[in-house]
Amino acid sequence: MSTASTTSVLSSERAQSDFKNFGRATLADYFGDFVIYRNLEPLDHRLPGLKAASYKMNLSSDQIPRKLETDYAKAAIFFAEQGQKLRRQKVELSELLFVGDTPTGDGQAYANMRQLSGWQSSCFIGSERLAQEFLVDIDEEDAVYCANRWPALADWVRWTLQQGMRLDERTAVIVDIDKTLLGAKGRNDQVINEARLEGMFRTMASVLGDRFDRAAFEREYAELNRSRYHFLTADNQDYLAYICLVLNGGLVSFEEILDEIKSGSMDNFEQFLRWVGSRLLINPGAGESIRQIHEAVMCSVRTGDPTPFKQFRRQEFVTTIERMGNLPDDAPVDDLLAREITLTNEVCELADWLNARGCLLLCLSDKPDEASCPDSRESPDLPPIHRAETHRVGAGIRPILDELG
Repeated sequence: MSTASTTSVLSSERAQSDFKNFGRATLADYFGDFVIYRNLEPLDHRLPGLKAASYKMNLSSDQIPRKLETDYAKAAIFFAEQGQKLRRQKVELSELLFVGDTPTGDGQAYANMRQLSGWQSSCFIGSERLAQEFLVDIDEEDAVYCANRWPALADWVRWTLQQGMRLDERTAVIVDIDKTLLGAKGRNDQVINEARLEGMFRTMASVLGDRFDRAAFEREYAELNRSRYHFLTADNQDYLAYICLVLNGGLVSFEEILDEIKSGSMDNFEQFLRWVGSRLLINPGAGESIRQIHEAVMCSVRTGDPTPFKQFRRQEFVTTIERMGNLPDDAPVDDLLAREITLTNEVCELADWLNARGCLLLCLSDKPDEASCPDSRESPDLPPIHRAETHRVGAGIRPILDELG
C-alpha cells in the first residue's frame, strides 16, 4: 500500500463498560447465506464455487488460493459479480467496500481486489486499543482507513462518501468474519483464540489419552506460534497443531526441533512431515491414532489442501459454537466480551444500513469450512457458525449513518 497518508488523534475515554448489549442476532440476519470460507465454496449454493467454476475465475493454479494471493482476489471478484447477477441488478458493480481487522492480511486482499477489479474502492481496518488515544490513519492514495476504535466505522463511511462513492446497487461490500464481524479485534477476539485452543486440547486428549501433557503443549504452542517460525508453520494453525501433537506424543522432542531449526536443517513443513514419517517407521509403537493423523495430514498437504488437520478443526467448530450465545441476556457487557464470541454491533449496523441502500453484501473469510460448519456425523444437531445466535455488543452508530443519507 502507498505510504501517502494523513493521521489524526482524537481524545477518547471509552471503556468496555460503555458498550451495550443490543440483543441476539446471527450473521445470517445481515448476510443470508452469502458466506464463503477457506474452500471458496459459497454456502448459498446458487453461487458456483471453486470446484465448479475455477476455470471461469482464470486462476493460475488448481490449488485453493489463500487470502494474500492474487487468485483469491480473482475468486472474490467472481463471487461478487455472480451475486450481482442473482439479484438481477441492471447496473454492473463498480464500487468495492472492504471491512477487516489486519493491515497485512485483509489490507493486502483488498489491495489485490481493488487492482484487479478497477472499481472505486475503500477499506476499513479496525483493531480496538482502548488504552490508546483515538487514532485514525488514512492512506488517501489507496483509500485505506485504519482506526483503533470500531465505532470509527461511521467516520469511515462519511469519509468514503466524501470521496465520491455512491454506496448503492453498484457497490460490493466484503466483510471479514473472525475478529471483524465476530469477536472484534482488540475487544472480543481473545474468546475466539480460547475456542481454538480448547479445540486443540480436546483433539490432543482424544489422540494421546493419558499421555497428553497440557502444560508442555501450552509452552511449545506459545513458542512456535510466533512469526519467527512462519517458515515452518506457514502461519497455519493446522500445521502448528500437528507439530505440537507430534512433540507431545514424543515422536520428536522440542529440543530436537529447535536444534534442527537453529542449524538450518529444517526450513518448511513438508520437510517436517518427512522427518516424522521416518520416525514412525522406526517407532511402530507410537500409536495408531498418531499414525492415522500423520497419513491424513500428509495426503492433504500433497493435494494442496490448506486445512489438513480435519480432526482438530471439527473440534474447533464445536468449541466455537459452545461460546456463542452461551450467556444469559442480562449478563454484564464485560462478561459477554470476556466469555462469549459476540457479534460486533457496529459492523452489524453498518451491514444493515448498506443493505437498505441496495449494496451487495458478502462475507468472505479464510476461516476453514471444517471449523465453521457442522460435520454430518459428529455434530449434526449444531447450527453453522453463520446461523448461530449470539449477542451483539458494541456502540450504536446507526443514528450517525442515517444522518449521512
